[in-house]
Amino acid sequence: MNVLLIGSGGREHAIAKKLSESKRLKKFYCIQGNPGIAELTECVDISLEDIDKIVEYAKLKSIDLIVCGPENPLVAGLADEAANCGIPVFGPKKSGAILEGSKIFSKQFMFKNNIPTSSFKNFNNYEEANNYLNNKLTFPIVIKADGLAAGKGVKIVKTKDEAKKVIHDFMINKIHGNAGESIIIEDFLLGEEMSFFYITDGNTFLPLLPAKDYKRALDNDEGENTGGMGSYAPHTSITDKIKTQIEMNILKNIKKGFKNDNIDYRGVLYIGLMINGDDINVLEFNCRFGDPETQVILPLIDNDLLEIMYATAKCNLESHSIKWKNDYCACVVIASGGYPEKYKKGLKINFDTNPFNYIHAGTKYHNKNIVTNGGRVLNAVYTASSKLAALQGAYKLVEKVHFEGSFYRKDIGK
Repeated sequence: MNVLLIGSGGREHAIAKKLSESKRLKKFYCIQGNPGIAELTECVDISLEDIDKIVEYAKLKSIDLIVCGPENPLVAGLADEAANCGIPVFGPKKSGAILEGSKIFSKQFMFKNNIPTSSFKNFNNYEEANNYLNNKLTFPIVIKADGLAAGKGVKIVKTKDEAKKVIHDFMINKIHGNAGESIIIEDFLLGEEMSFFYITDGNTFLPLLPAKDYKRALDNDEGENTGGMGSYAPHTSITDKIKTQIEMNILKNIKKGFKNDNIDYRGVLYIGLMINGDDINVLEFNCRFGDPETQVILPLIDNDLLEIMYATAKCNLESHSIKWKNDYCACVVIASGGYPEKYKKGLKINFDTNPFNYIHAGTKYHNKNIVTNGGRVLNAVYTASSKLAALQGAYKLVEKVHFEGSFYRKDIGK
């Protein structure tokens, strides 16, 4: 099978590693890739925004399956365009990808289908949002940009003044471009977060192991929200009772909503959950694998991921299942100083071990050296028979890589 992977981050490197294990893999290509992915695939530099060129390249290379890592091409309609050419895609069409592409649509979908979530108001007018805050008495609250903002469009604010600054930055200063022209202001929920994933062809839903993701930049959940600073799987708080509640109160209603809205969904559905005792609410949906949760979930799969992805794209998932290793996996993100705000690129990375013992998230080659090319640079990932051993192994890998200004959270797993 000829496979085309889309993306250039840690999530895509993790996917590439798992797909490369498949006996069915014949030719393996990637748009755009990174040094880690380039060890496994043939990489080509095509803009992720140029859907037509991506599909043309897939036709040229006789691609049997496109696997899309990031959300932007899916929201832009990659799966729709590829389907017009008869090329299966692991990733939903626009009708499903909008669950991530618009926070407002997502919230309205939840309310319409009785999916438990926090109360919210949405605004496309700055003055109306500002007036709403003038009358808001209860803090903290959560403010979200409606559109895609690379994981940085969510702010938890503790005061009215802070909230007013955030909506001004989003709606007037447009720090996230058009993504912040409309916003959501929602109630803050207490509890423990859990990342729950399903691989689905729209009919069959196969649950993946739940993961714990650490969003804040600094230890003790301090600092700004990020794309994710570390993770482990399986989530130690998962119970049969929680699984049953997710199936009965959330998944059942998602299925109903897909059917009622004629949503063509083939790929991964990420459900961000907040769990507070028996109270389980959905924070958000994503239309693709999470990052860095992918890095800890995929190594624990004990069968052929390519077969599962192809069956998903062909709407033939009913006859498949996922087998799991009886292990834990941990990931620690090594980031550039200043992330998630301003940070330097092009810094030489020094390795005390094989550079490809790491998942590459934000790297590139420059003058035969591997240098930084993003805020989240490398992922130290380790699998072991216990959670503690997995975390210890990941942190040992962290100690073997060095570049100017690098930092990482020291409390992943706690």
